[in-house]
Formats: sequence, C-alpha cells, structure tokens
Amino acid sequence: MSLQYTLLLLLFLAFFIHQSLANPHYQHANFTATLFFGDSTLDTGNNEFIDSVFRSSHFPYGLDFPDRAATGRFSDGLLVPDLLTSALNIKPLSPPWLDPGLSDEDIRTGVNFASAGAGLDDLTSAISNTVPLSRQLAMFREYAKRLEAAAGGEEEGRRVLENALVMFGAGGNDVIFNYYDLPSRRRKEFTTMSGYQDFLLGKLEDAVKNVYSHGCRRFILTGLPPIGCLPVQMTAATFSDPPARECIDEQMADTHGYNTKLQNLLPKLQQTLPGGKFAYLDITNTVLDMFNDPANGFEETKRGCCGTGFIEMGPLCNHFTPLCENISSFAFFDAIHPTERVYKMVTEHIMNNVIHKLY
Repeated sequence: MSLQYTLLLLLFLAFFIHQSLANPHYQHANFTATLFFGDSTLDTGNNEFIDSVFRSSHFPYGLDFPDRAATGRFSDGLLVPDLLTSALNIKPLSPPWLDPGLSDEDIRTGVNFASAGAGLDDLTSAISNTVPLSRQLAMFREYAKRLEAAAGGEEEGRRVLENALVMFGAGGNDVIFNYYDLPSRRRKEFTTMSGYQDFLLGKLEDAVKNVYSHGCRRFILTGLPPIGCLPVQMTAATFSDPPARECIDEQMADTHGYNTKLQNLLPKLQQTLPGGKFAYLDITNTVLDMFNDPANGFEETKRGCCGTGFIEMGPLCNHFTPLCENISSFAFFDAIHPTERVYKMVTEHIMNNVIHKLY
C-alpha cells in the first residue's frame, strides 16, 4: 500500500468519525419508527378526535408551532415525541393514531397513541373520558395489523417493529387524580401510596410485555415528573396563601419512591424478555436540574405563562387569558405542562444520555 493511499485512507476515516460524532442523526439512523404511549406530555393530538374536556385545540396552545396552529399539543409548540422523532431523522412530527388522514408512510414510520388526561389505571380516564393505557394497547394492536399492509408484508412489518423506538410516559395523572386530589377514588383499595405504586407499575409491566409480544424490542420507560413541583399542585397545597409556593415534600418523596421502583423493574424486564433493551428516563431530576441551573435562564419555575399560572390549563387557558411576555423564560406554559423550550432540553438529554442504552 502506497504512502499516498494510506494518507488518503486515514483522512477519510478521520472525516467519517468526525461526521458521526457531529451528527446524531447519523448515529441513530437505525431506528425505523417511533411509538408513544402515555398522557398529555406525549399526546400530539389524539384527544382532538374524542369527546373529552381535556383538549388544547385553541389559542394560546400552539403559539410557537408552525403557522401558530393549535393541534392538541399541551404546550406552546412541539412535544418530546415530535422533537425526538425528528432528532432520530425519521420524520418531523409524531402523528396521532386517531387522525383519520394517516398515510401508509405515517404508519411505516410510527404513530402516537398517548392521550391527555390518561393514566396506567383505567379509573383515571373514566373521570375525563380519555384513552387509558389499556385502550392505547388495543389501538397499537390495530396499528400492527395495518403496518403489515403498509410495509408490504409480514416480514417487513416485523422488521419495523423490531427496530422501532417505543416510549411509555404515564402515571402522573393516576397519582394526582386518584390519590392526592380525589383521594376517595383509590385510597379505599390502596391504603398506602406504596401499594398504589406497585399496582401502577404492574400495569406498566403488563403493557411493556404486551407490546414486546408483538415484536417491539427497544423501550424508554419514563419516570414520574416532579409532581410536587407542578404549579397546579403547589396551588392546591397553598390555596390560602398563594405566595407561599414551594415544592410539596411529601409528593416529591412519593415521586422519587415510584421512580426508584421503576428503575428496579428494568433488570427484571431485561431478564424475562430476551432481546429486549430497556432504558430509564429520569424526568424528575433532569427537569429540576434544568430549572435550578442559572445558565438556562429560567426566571419563573413555580407558575405557568398562561394567566396567573396557578390553575389555568386546557379550557381555562384560552383567547381571553393573558400571557407572560417572554415564554422562553418560563419553565411551564400552563399550570401543569412545560414550555417547548423545556421539551427541547429533555429531548437533548435523551439523545445524549439515554438512546445509546438501546443499541
């Protein structure tokens, strides 16, 4: 081999390595599709196709979305499913499964089953008429059948599912609706929060096994968000004295307890589901670290941008509700849902710290 040829080969390899490190799309191009199950933090518009009060198809939601469109996303712009699907170089947005206009290409590259207001517990959706995880799994089974036709056969459909990225993100509504804010719903059956956590994690484990049985192998399981630090929860705890807004210690302790149990579940799934790869997304600590880092410039982390920021969300956040002047300086857009800027930072964390665990 000549010296000139060797030098050219080394230059080519150096360029190849540089491009791979600089371009995350290049590194993660082996994901065929993205599939999402969960609640409003992941719902890209399914609730627009059902009869539920948990909807956001009105201004100011979507204020920073292309063409300022309110699409059913509970934020000023994009959500993690959109941002992650785009970062993986699959497609720009994560389409809702209930959209009747889905194309075969949408099916081949993945859809979104999440529903705002839903939970792992069917009882959670009963109060809001949303799509519980059990129904989301039924929709996934319908999707898997349609995928076979859209992909051009059983073998190709199986390949898409095997290489798809599956994310579960639910549980927050269960705890808020069924244990904190409406305690009579589940406390009669589960006398301790720990018992209810075990019940919810059992539902999640069954759901993962269900999706795995249809051929999916790569999963991100998201822990609970910092429930005790959500503006609406702080409002409920300090209603008589709104200025005294601090994270609720008991609810944060419960959140960390659930998340620890979820992390402990992953090795069990790894052992019992051969070939599966499972990654945990610590959303609570990730988000709180963002809020507390002065370099990120969040000026307000205890109330939402919409209205007073204490209680407004969904129908209460509307055309007649005043907005903050600088959305990007607020961590929350309404009293429970983050701004697009937070979702972008979470997506960056996933790409840098979570995705590689699924290789």
